[in-house]
Amino acid sequence: MLPWEPLYSGSNSSELEDDYLSDALSIGNLDGAPIQETPFSATVVSRDLLTDQFSRVLSDLVKNDASIGEDYAPVGYYGDFEIRGFPVDLATGLEINGMTIAGEQDVPLENKQRVEFLKGIAGLESGVASAGGLINYVTKRPAVVKAVDLATDHRGTAYGAVDLGGFLGSKKQLGLRMNLAGEKIQSYVNDANGWRATGAVSSDWMLSPKAILKDDFEYQHKVERSVVGYQLLGGRTVPDPVYPSTMLGEQAWSKPNTFDTFNTGTRLDYALHPDWHIFASASYSHSLIDDNVVYAYGCYYQDACTLPGGSPPWFFAPDGTYDIYDYRNPGELRINSQAELMATGHTKTGVIRHDLAAGGVAFRRSVQQPSSAVYDYVGSENVYQPIQPFSIESVSGVPDKAGPRVLYEDNHQSAAVIQERIHLPGRIQLLAGGRFDSVRDHNYAGGTTTDKTIWLPQYAVTLNPADNLTLYGNYSVLLSLGPQAPFWAGGFYLPPFYTRQVEVGAKFQPGQRILVTAALFRMRAPFFYPKVVDNVGNPNFVSEGRETHDGLELNAQGKATSWMRLTASTAAIRALSDKTGTPAFDNKQVINVPHLRTTFFADIALPSVRGLHLMPGWGYSGRKEATRDDAVSVPRYNLFNLGARYSPGGEQGHVSFRIYADNVLNKHYWKDTGANYGDTFLHLGAPTTVRLSVHYTF
Repeated sequence: MLPWEPLYSGSNSSELEDDYLSDALSIGNLDGAPIQETPFSATVVSRDLLTDQFSRVLSDLVKNDASIGEDYAPVGYYGDFEIRGFPVDLATGLEINGMTIAGEQDVPLENKQRVEFLKGIAGLESGVASAGGLINYVTKRPAVVKAVDLATDHRGTAYGAVDLGGFLGSKKQLGLRMNLAGEKIQSYVNDANGWRATGAVSSDWMLSPKAILKDDFEYQHKVERSVVGYQLLGGRTVPDPVYPSTMLGEQAWSKPNTFDTFNTGTRLDYALHPDWHIFASASYSHSLIDDNVVYAYGCYYQDACTLPGGSPPWFFAPDGTYDIYDYRNPGELRINSQAELMATGHTKTGVIRHDLAAGGVAFRRSVQQPSSAVYDYVGSENVYQPIQPFSIESVSGVPDKAGPRVLYEDNHQSAAVIQERIHLPGRIQLLAGGRFDSVRDHNYAGGTTTDKTIWLPQYAVTLNPADNLTLYGNYSVLLSLGPQAPFWAGGFYLPPFYTRQVEVGAKFQPGQRILVTAALFRMRAPFFYPKVVDNVGNPNFVSEGRETHDGLELNAQGKATSWMRLTASTAAIRALSDKTGTPAFDNKQVINVPHLRTTFFADIALPSVRGLHLMPGWGYSGRKEATRDDAVSVPRYNLFNLGARYSPGGEQGHVSFRIYADNVLNKHYWKDTGANYGDTFLHLGAPTTVRLSVHYTF
């Protein structure tokens, strides 16, 4: 839900000051409080930072916050992410302008002004969702702008984009903005090239001095081959040596993935009174995917995995052999739609001020997929041997066809939302709110139905001992839908579960353009895992015990000095499972959650040459566990990046040149050990990539 934002006045300058710090925060913020006063932890990636880092997909952005990481994000596919060690639910965890979207897509960034990351429980905003937090894309608003971007990299990627905007009417009451982009993608992975085209339009229409209508529409068509991850050899060994350029199971006849996605939204703001506003908004998000991949998975056709006492067949074989399958699932359709009506305002009772917000939300998500996917065994490969070509005709004379599309899931939520922020004497604020949520989820694939009416509370207190310092604490509860077991453990869905969070923190703004924050949190949720239930070793996917995530976050964003902008982050997280019923898993760090992670990026103006800026970056990740008993992990790593920006004539010039190199030392590393439907995978990080771009404003 967005706070009240006035229409941009139509200034002749389209260049707004961007110091890597945004005062505005849309998510988790019903009454429009600035980010410095909000009682929770959040990071905002600004437009300038997006541009300086050559960001194209969400994976390029999460590296700016140490509490956020990839959970299952293969090249050529949409990504899964985790915040504070909890996976983000793609059904409810991503938003555009505060409205939930179908997260199974790579959201285009060309029309985005900033991307917001809310860390921790956001039940007041999102209702029944995942515990880690929310990711919100904020679109560009109309402005007087005419700009062109061209870019490439050392592999031959070609990119072009235009940004056009202006105002119409005698009083400039109608603002329009259009973003168009096209990209030929040359991947570092063999045979994983692709292309995309995207277009977006936004409008702001001042209907009257009291009413503003805002509309957004974006569409993207993307075609790219998907890269599958590695699995542990025999369930106990990390493959080595392997290389990021390798496409496991690569076959000439395999088809690429095709993504057709669009997101649209509208919002009407109306000022009832200088202190009271209402808004009504609606959104529709549509993600259609033809999912095609030669899938490398397990070793069901190997003696080492099928004989009694052999390796688990849902991992690669101990010698590196793995099975490949022709997987095709065309027409996967996911639709999210949402509508809400909200009123916000201020009132006073003596010396006490009240900021009030109340309203209602209706949400629906549907998932349609083929009744049966094509999943044919093709042959077996080995991670240490050259890829072997297989003829598709040798698999089946006439390729199988997927079944007709059917409804897999239908989720309805309706909610009443209320929040009050009380300003007490002594610079104390109390925040109390909650969401009375009715959820009905039909999961036809798993044969389960969830029908619940729940109260999701959120309480917080803030203290301002000085004008530039905010101390806060919060407590929240969230309900999430249960995860799905892997197919080899039954494929069923577990019941919904609660997550609880306690957090204390501080926000300090020593200057007008830099913000330093610290947060200490504890989050607790059930622990899910495949538990061995008999002497043969057969597993059953269960919820037993709990996982407790204790963490410390430190962040700094903004203009540190007159010559340096920066964004820096550190997260130390202890995510332990206990009381699991399997002693080997008790008091062990949860998979894919490093104990320590840091990020740093800066823009440094060099005094010797006007308009020249140096842009160094650094990221560190501690080791990540790959098994639930912590017996296997991938090593820690440091990544160093380096770039430069040159604007002839200084910051007010019309052209800027950028060069940026990721992973300049060509570090070989595993970027995540995340899980997908209960299976664990390993994904290699990208090697050195050098990018060039030019930005020209007319």
